[in-house]
Amino acid sequence: MNKRLVKQILYGAGYLAVLFLIVFLVYLIWLKPAPTCFDNKQNQGETGIDCGGPCPPCEIKTLVPLESSWIKYFSSDSQTIIAAEIKNSNLNWGANSFSYTFDVYGENGIKIKSFTKNSFIYGGEIKYLIEPIEVDSKNIADVKISFSNINWKSAEEFPRPIIQLREVKTESAIQDSGGVTVGGFITNNNAFPLSRARIIGFLLNQNNVQISASKTELENIPAFEEKSFKINFPKNISLITAPAQTTPLYNFTRDLTIGSKGEDVKKLQEFLKSEGFFERETTNYFGSVTKNALIQYQKKINISPASGILNSKTRNYINSLKPTTPITPKINLTEIDPSKTKIYVEALR
Repeated sequence: MNKRLVKQILYGAGYLAVLFLIVFLVYLIWLKPAPTCFDNKQNQGETGIDCGGPCPPCEIKTLVPLESSWIKYFSSDSQTIIAAEIKNSNLNWGANSFSYTFDVYGENGIKIKSFTKNSFIYGGEIKYLIEPIEVDSKNIADVKISFSNINWKSAEEFPRPIIQLREVKTESAIQDSGGVTVGGFITNNNAFPLSRARIIGFLLNQNNVQISASKTELENIPAFEEKSFKINFPKNISLITAPAQTTPLYNFTRDLTIGSKGEDVKKLQEFLKSEGFFERETTNYFGSVTKNALIQYQKKINISPASGILNSKTRNYINSLKPTTPITPKINLTEIDPSKTKIYVEALR
């Protein structure tokens, strides 16, 4: 190999090295993505991958997700009130903000409404979400909830305020307007003001079955002061008046479960309604409302497991009640027992 060729090779390699160095510097300075807390790399002083140091604490990755204990819905004049109990099992972590989405389905499984709201939850808290929607409850077969955009905060960063209720009373509303109201006082027992407080109420019948829910909200409650509140409930709700009429029994001949249809489904709903567990207008369709009501009845008569299925054991028990013996309904499903009203308060600093 002659000297001229060797020199050309060396010059070429040098040019390539300089070009590579320039490209590499351009990449480092202008093109390389900056380290983030979402790149699945431990590249900016984190304790673990994408956690600790400048990123959120690693403990957040092990937190128990928010979960729903139950979802119910109640008829409210021309609307439907959706109520959900949700739980944060993390005692040392709350969320100063999160989003929740209610998806509402008809009996054919088609989504008929979906909406998203924002809220907060403290460490170890059980709280209630109440939302009215412009949908007739007769058209609802199921409601589901999901959570997103959870901004976790430690209990030290997001402590739960101390609040107190007093003189809570459940009364009939003004005669012309109808319905029921729940009123009382909320006391802020903290050395700081509360920006808002939401008071949520559930009305129950004599069998401890929830038949309605509502809420109200107060703003700007000064430290160590109190404010009065009043929750209004639908016009179709009233206080206990007189015993309901008797309802005859029906002889059930087959198992019934989710999806079952027929006259016997309606008779089952009538029976559960007479027992104070079915809260809706009767239909020929066995849906989630019928299942939940049957579960409560099975618990009452000590049938285990309380599956919400009209199986042979439950069917035989009901059929053993002689049709000649009338059953006195425990309570009208629009009448509430004021002594069983449940009130919950959530407040934000």
